[in-house]
Amino acid sequence: MQLKQLNRLFVTSMLSICTVNVLLADSKKSDITHDVVGFEESAYGEHKGYVATKSSTGSKMDIDISEIPQSVSVITNDMMKTRNAQSIQNVTAYTAAIVNPYGENGDGRTNYGIIRGIGYIYKSSFLDGLKLLHGGHMIPKIDPYALERVEVLKGPSSVLYGASGPGGLLNLQSKKPSNQATKEIGVSYGSFDNKTIFADINEKINDKILVRLTSKYKKGDNALDKSTNKSYFFNPSLTYLIDDSTTLDLFTSIAKTQIKGLGMSFSGSKNIINYHNSIINAGGASLNPTLPSQANEINNANLSSEMLIGLPNHEIFEKSHKSIGANFNKSINEDMKFQSAFRFMKMDGKYNFSSPDASRLALLYSDLSNIPMEYVEIDSDLTSFVIDNNLEYKWDTKNTFNTSLFGFDIQDVEVNKRDSDSAKYSFDVLSPNYSQTITVPTTAKLDTQTKSRQLGLYAQNHMKINEKIVVSSSLRYDKLKETSKNKLTNTDSTQKDSNLSGRLGLVYLFENGLSPYITYSTSFQSNVGSDKNGKKFEPSLGKQIEIGTKYKPKNMNALFTLAAFKIEQEKNLVKDPSNSSFKIQQGDAEVKGIEFDALMSPNDYSNIKISLARLRGKETNMANPAYEGRELGDLPKLTASIWADYTFRKTPIGDLKFGAGVKYIGKAKGISTDYFATGRPQKLFNVDSYTLADALIATSYKNTDISFNVNNVFDKKARINNNLIQSGETQGRTVSLTMKYKF
Repeated sequence: MQLKQLNRLFVTSMLSICTVNVLLADSKKSDITHDVVGFEESAYGEHKGYVATKSSTGSKMDIDISEIPQSVSVITNDMMKTRNAQSIQNVTAYTAAIVNPYGENGDGRTNYGIIRGIGYIYKSSFLDGLKLLHGGHMIPKIDPYALERVEVLKGPSSVLYGASGPGGLLNLQSKKPSNQATKEIGVSYGSFDNKTIFADINEKINDKILVRLTSKYKKGDNALDKSTNKSYFFNPSLTYLIDDSTTLDLFTSIAKTQIKGLGMSFSGSKNIINYHNSIINAGGASLNPTLPSQANEINNANLSSEMLIGLPNHEIFEKSHKSIGANFNKSINEDMKFQSAFRFMKMDGKYNFSSPDASRLALLYSDLSNIPMEYVEIDSDLTSFVIDNNLEYKWDTKNTFNTSLFGFDIQDVEVNKRDSDSAKYSFDVLSPNYSQTITVPTTAKLDTQTKSRQLGLYAQNHMKINEKIVVSSSLRYDKLKETSKNKLTNTDSTQKDSNLSGRLGLVYLFENGLSPYITYSTSFQSNVGSDKNGKKFEPSLGKQIEIGTKYKPKNMNALFTLAAFKIEQEKNLVKDPSNSSFKIQQGDAEVKGIEFDALMSPNDYSNIKISLARLRGKETNMANPAYEGRELGDLPKLTASIWADYTFRKTPIGDLKFGAGVKYIGKAKGISTDYFATGRPQKLFNVDSYTLADALIATSYKNTDISFNVNNVFDKKARINNNLIQSGETQGRTVSLTMKYKF
């Protein structure tokens, strides 16, 4: 069925291109230059204000968001600066249909946000249009201060970018040199003794060469006791204006992230011991009649969520990366443009953490306060290379304007990972002992090398008829190969996959700024490994139908997006009910939803951002009948947010800005293994709704900017990521004072 649908997409896509090609032979060349809209705004480079109306992510071309037949959200640099966003989770916190199940501010390891209920964002994140390849905990972390904008493309997008989640993707755009010589340096001080120094130096060397240096260093404590963090990045870049039609951008980066003292959250964020009834109901009470009273004692002991449960002197999460990349743009003539981009990155790091020892959890039957733990050390390194080449061609007939794109990309990554055997110990939550010593086995539990390569060929046509109707058709073919080597057993395995992806969309452009659209798009994600019978897993396939409308008023700087969609992903991996040590490819997911995004700048002094999403998701075709139709985990049924700020111009202390925001995250379900029940089934745990508020006061006086940001103003403590014996907690109230000087 899937192949038939993709074949229809292929035929329709080719017809939309070839039909107009026939008409081209009899057409006259138009006097209109179709890049005129680029004079006001470009999808690349700097943008002033909050309301961006152009995007490259939905098409790999510089076109108006209203003409893209998918929901697109753009978070500009000005918006990130106003809210003092310190992570990608912060950046996307006010965007519809994006949730952070581990909290917006607590987990500093990477971006674990989810778009439209299916798949973590870090698996579908791109930097300057090139995928951020990852493996294990080797996931590149990009600081918002290094970015010019963040674009969110919602829904399946494999047709342009290859393997990615069906919920959507993030494209992060780096700051790059510009013609305007601007410089700023700054410092910041915040909660938990966090100190930051940063600089952004942009200089025009001559008419041909522009350079820019963006850097940041941060050090401080975490909300979790005995936990610290440290990070830095150093990003030099250069633009060479070879001639009037040719440019070369060079990007380099050196960055490091480190967290010491991880605790039960594995990340240095707050955590709560929270024993559920399943521990007692599993039969432990018959073995130890004191279990109910023990559970009540611990649950009512008001143990601090800031207590580190683990080994703070041993636990560390660390990763560093070095990368170099380039973007080459050549305008062959006024109708044809060639673009080439590549990035080479090396990463290395370690992840030493403690966790409850599932094999010894039965020991809790004798003493619930003494948790059996295991400590593991993981060393990893990653080498990745990504390249994307495409040719853009503009052509027209009497009433039709077309932009066609043809390209290919290669994604290549090698990951080496070595896990130590675990060291066993126990932690008494009622009488913590951080001085206990452990002996880490020198033997390796796992030592692997994984090599993956993806080759993609894609074609797209953006057809505009009579300046009213837009037909967007895209097609892509991917071929993947992955080789895994077990260095302990000296055995190899190879897996090959291929996939055809497509998108077909229709937009109608009304003169009043209303742009209703409908689109059908597909995606795929590769699944490495095999079932207990040795059968290789096939890729998971996603598809979406989306209808909506975008509205760009003529008399106000604003953009509104309303979308309704249905996403289905099939051939997901689930645990084999006959042998929990293996997985089986039998499980589908379905999400239906409606979302609304509004971004307005009613005048030069005010900005308003509103988002709303109503989502419902379930699992179907499950291997275990008991899970059939259950809710998707980490998917709030309702999320809503609003942010607004207003600037009072030319007061005695400068341009004075006030801002405030409110975010509501609705009830959800958490899915976790119940290690105390027979067969260790998966269980749904309730995650309650909560509301957070943020605030800002800032001033810009001459060349100096000062801002005071408060996150979680009312210090809301809500439980998140609820599971069998613990739950996370939202980051409490945090404040930061930032000062920067421009020269």
